[in-house]
Amino acid sequence: MSESEIDTGWIGRRIGKMRAERGWTLATLAARVDLSTTQLSRIESAARQPSIGTLIELARAFGVTLSELVEGEETSNHHLTRRADRVSRQIAGGEASTLSGRYPGLDALVLTLERGKSIPEARHTGEEFLCVLTGTVDLTIDTDTLAALTAGDTVHFPAHLPHTVTNTGKQTAEVLIVATHPPTVTLAAPTADEHPHATKDQPL
Repeated sequence: MSESEIDTGWIGRRIGKMRAERGWTLATLAARVDLSTTQLSRIESAARQPSIGTLIELARAFGVTLSELVEGEETSNHHLTRRADRVSRQIAGGEASTLSGRYPGLDALVLTLERGKSIPEARHTGEEFLCVLTGTVDLTIDTDTLAALTAGDTVHFPAHLPHTVTNTGKQTAEVLIVATHPPTVTLAAPTADEHPHATKDQPL
């Protein structure tokens, strides 16, 4: 897809609309996603493209899935994305096509990186699973660099660690990224009364 076919202001308008619907100031939303008000204002005005990590954090701040943030509402009881119908959206460093629907357990997308391009460093809650579909990329997680990942290579890691993807090959690279949402309900640890054979110093 050529750059002229990509609406570079799509996410800024969407974020501004959702923020206004909630009656939040720039400062309110910026604090929720760990951005400065200047950075958020530049995203809303399309002067800056958000990273994947920022998109995920924005979706969670609004209490919606990544699909709802990017594509809007859907009414079906399933979410089908045929390859021919994928919609590419420009993000910082490349393009992204959202694959997941409005179910809250995970976000899935295909990242497209041109030769030599990188996405900005990201970090967010939950876990991340990455699978290289085409091309060759390096994945840096915190201080570790996993070099020359090629088609079929996969990595699973905690997403709170800073991470970035760089296309180090000679052609365009496509990478499948799946990010989980952290659980919203935490179950209390069972007490000794609930497990009569357990003792204070002896694990079950």
